Amino acid sequence: METTMRHTVISRREGWYTAFPQLDVLEDGRLAIGVNSSPFHDHFLIGEWKVLVSDDEGTTWQESDDPTIPYNWDASGVRERYDRYTEVLADGTWLSAGSSGWQVWPTEKLGEIEGMGLMIQEHQTDPGKFVSGWNRLFFQRSNDSGKSWDRREYTVPGVFHIMAFPRPIKLVDGAILIPVASDTENGGQRTFLWRSDDGGGTFRLVPMGIDPCTQEMSLLEYSPGRLLALVRAEPEPGYLLELWSDDAGLSWTWPVEAQIWAPHSPPHLLKLRDGRVLCSYGYREDPMGVRAVISRDNGRSWDIDNTYVLRDDGGYDSEAGRRPESAPKGQRPTSDVGYAQSTQLPDGDILTVYYITPEDGVTHAAATRWQP
Repeated sequence: METTMRHTVISRREGWYTAFPQLDVLEDGRLAIGVNSSPFHDHFLIGEWKVLVSDDEGTTWQESDDPTIPYNWDASGVRERYDRYTEVLADGTWLSAGSSGWQVWPTEKLGEIEGMGLMIQEHQTDPGKFVSGWNRLFFQRSNDSGKSWDRREYTVPGVFHIMAFPRPIKLVDGAILIPVASDTENGGQRTFLWRSDDGGGTFRLVPMGIDPCTQEMSLLEYSPGRLLALVRAEPEPGYLLELWSDDAGLSWTWPVEAQIWAPHSPPHLLKLRDGRVLCSYGYREDPMGVRAVISRDNGRSWDIDNTYVLRDDGGYDSEAGRRPESAPKGQRPTSDVGYAQSTQLPDGDILTVYYITPEDGVTHAAATRWQP
């Protein structure tokens, strides 16, 4: 659909891979971004974590180490900063919850970590280190503005890797739902919600019963206790999967294919102020880029004929990426784009953030401001 698109760069560094930006609207109205940047193609998120803030609705961004910004709160590693849920509770308590995520170890620890039955992966650039996929969930609380934390960790038996996804939701009744998925010992995958029904005082792991799927889903409460979930599916059918819950996420319908073709890319759901539902997503087919689509009936149908094309100039070789040897250079062989998130600005415009590799080969975090 035709609309004015205004693109800005959030974080870009020559020769580096800056990807998976996380977007938050701070209490004072400023926008905050957390993003991972590495000198190599990094899907573990084990590089440098950067936090940027905008006080002009995303036109310009400045790095910030302000400890009150949730993206700067204490964590066990970079991946945990990306995947977790964060909130300042009504009594002033700081809460974060999610998964411990991928962690980096020296090779001397290899035997010990293998003995724990965890997933082991090679470090992309350092032969003296390796990466492990942890099987722990956590939540932590601070009553002194982050000076100290009361942290509780939980090992999930029967899996060797569990990962949260940063599309959590807080329901109108106060329940917190965080999507997580695990890799099991027999090569399968299970999908869960890391759930709190007491405002973050305790959490429990609740199966969604929709295997096989990934944790890469977005949740939306479109009316009290009634939820929509859009899911990137595994194995990939190309279309997002759609599920519904009428009991605040305690049980779910069996997934069906939504009308949204978004192969290999997760969605983000946003309820607009006029009641429409916006789905933003990366588009990993030629021309690669970022797209969005509207629903006027809470996701029961989508206006696919009027899809918004935010970007269509992605998919090129990344300077820091890995390109299949068989792919001719310049032929858009990669599918590294997307993980879009959107927010509605005070004037009704949408700001969508994502990462993209355009023709210059620099994978970077960017934003587009547009009108739905």
